[in-house]
Amino acid sequence: MTTVLWDLDGTLIKLRQRTFRVLMPLVAAAAFRDVVPPVRFLRALDGALDRVRANESAETNHDQLVRMLAETTGLDRATADARFRVLADTGFPRLRRCFQPLPPAQTLVAELANAGVRQVVATNPLWPLVTVTDRLRWGGFDPGTFAHITSGESMRRAKPRLDFYRELLGQLSIDAGECVMVGNDAVKDAPAARLGIPVFLLDNRGDTAGSDGVTHGDWAALAAWLGVGASCSLS
Repeated sequence: MTTVLWDLDGTLIKLRQRTFRVLMPLVAAAAFRDVVPPVRFLRALDGALDRVRANESAETNHDQLVRMLAETTGLDRATADARFRVLADTGFPRLRRCFQPLPPAQTLVAELANAGVRQVVATNPLWPLVTVTDRLRWGGFDPGTFAHITSGESMRRAKPRLDFYRELLGQLSIDAGECVMVGNDAVKDAPAARLGIPVFLLDNRGDTAGSDGVTHGDWAALAAWLGVGASCSLS
């Protein structure tokens, strides 16, 4: 194993999901409210995100999202892109209260970095890179710790599709057996095991390894599974 693929929300950082689900639509609509009525914009955004999750084109997820927003709102593409950048750069930081550090994640990332293990943020790439690096900083991480970070600008496929993991392996120039995937969502993260990537899901099911290639456990169990020295400090 040379590379650890990390999910972001709920894995490296704590997400207050209920608060995020309430505030995110308000923040998103605010970035477009003077050019598109909020209700119309949110319908367009939901539809665009659904299309991005099923992206089969050569467009990046970001480019497809912007194109779909432009087509469904009547905005020209340059305006839609500019407003979306405003949302990412200045609107998204208003959601900082939704994201909190997870000390066990900080400890384990530091242990892996000290051991020379390559680490990758394999978050669902629906949004621009700046929204990912912002969340990493809010979680107490230096984005430079990670050798690669998935984002809407760099990816053409999304979780939970196997093509997301295939695309990522190609970008990293590694085989499935050279990495592991760590996440907290059985729907979005566990499919990596179908490609031969060992998967560890952080949950309360105890330290168990299934025949499907997915192991469940807490942070101490994860440290032991990865073979690093943080297991005692995380127990």
